[in-house]
Amino acid sequence: MEYKELKKIFHIFGDSNLESAYQMRLNSFTTFLTNIYINPIRDQNQYKTVRYPVFICMTTNITKKMEEILLNTVKISRLTFSQPPIAMQSYLNKLLINELQSTNEKENVRSTKVELAEILNNEKGQTNKKFQGLVNQYKLLGKQEIEVKEVADFRKVYDLLLSNDIESAHQPDGTRFRTEGVGVFDTSKGKWLHRNEFGEIEINDFLNKLLKFWENEEIPYLIRIAASHYMFEYLHPFYDGNGRLGRYLVAKMLHDKLDQVTALTFSYTVNRNKNKYDKAFEAASDYFNKGELTRFVEIMFDLIIEGQKSALEDMENNVRMLKRLNQGLEQLNLPKEEFQFLAVLIQDKIFGSTLSRISLPNLTEVLEISRHKVNNMVDKHNDKLNLIKQRPAVYELKDEFIEGLLSLDVEK
Repeated sequence: MEYKELKKIFHIFGDSNLESAYQMRLNSFTTFLTNIYINPIRDQNQYKTVRYPVFICMTTNITKKMEEILLNTVKISRLTFSQPPIAMQSYLNKLLINELQSTNEKENVRSTKVELAEILNNEKGQTNKKFQGLVNQYKLLGKQEIEVKEVADFRKVYDLLLSNDIESAHQPDGTRFRTEGVGVFDTSKGKWLHRNEFGEIEINDFLNKLLKFWENEEIPYLIRIAASHYMFEYLHPFYDGNGRLGRYLVAKMLHDKLDQVTALTFSYTVNRNKNKYDKAFEAASDYFNKGELTRFVEIMFDLIIEGQKSALEDMENNVRMLKRLNQGLEQLNLPKEEFQFLAVLIQDKIFGSTLSRISLPNLTEVLEISRHKVNNMVDKHNDKLNLIKQRPAVYELKDEFIEGLLSLDVEK
């Protein structure tokens, strides 16, 4: 039986049935009722005179999706730890570029994968470039303490992530946050999808409650991730950058408790499902849905699962391909160092992206041999290599060489 949104119940059965369904859900033993209240949206306006507590019903769908997410994380972790470090680092770099481009595209922020890759590869020594903060913070997921423990930390992360990217006219004009109302306007429909008229005092109060919700271990962690994403985007504490900051916070929470691959596929999946994602937010704030986030949480879980499944399929294909190529490489009977040299480049080729190939200096470190020896191997196997960049030199194995290895008579 379909679990209907309250708004749908209203349109089918009328107001009296809506109220009884609302009270039944609100007071159910399987409901997580929060102390965070929203003012719903109706007729493109935020109703400041109406307050609903946010709540989530623990449906069978939510339970099954939570289990699927956790099982996928186990599969991803096993695959990750069973692969060579270079293969996984190359794969994570590829995911990172896609994720960064996607979180920008979702907000109609113009960027290219090339410029994001340049920052990721730390080229030209530029440290104050546009998107530098965005790249750095995603790159450092799990590698440094960026804890959001108090309200001031939201502004700190905002500055680290987006300080170079937000126009001065759209910077916060309060002590930490915006002071005037803000919203999301859909130009194609010619209407406001969301409005929030809170001032800075209300924003501070709401974020304090959000922090307590994050720490509430009575509610499952995955539900806290999904529900808090809605809460943060509902609040819209800044004039610009809310979407990118909100998705970064989701990625951080996914990374902290699940795995890096799941974290680095969220924005990419959202960008592929823009309408589904946007409609989920719009429905969650709707006057007739009365603060219920059950369907929103389900959709968030759907997006996380889709990203996981896509990554798992990609990784499994890469693992099979790598095995075949290594078997082909063994048939060439190369000296050990040359075999290792080509094996690392194969890992980078299969798992990574042309935009973020391993440089010769990094290759030298990985192989733990002299740069002179690496240069000699580059010269010897030059017919198999394409020079992608110089200073530092970056090479990629030619497709013809890969195809040649695959064509060898290798025992399956």
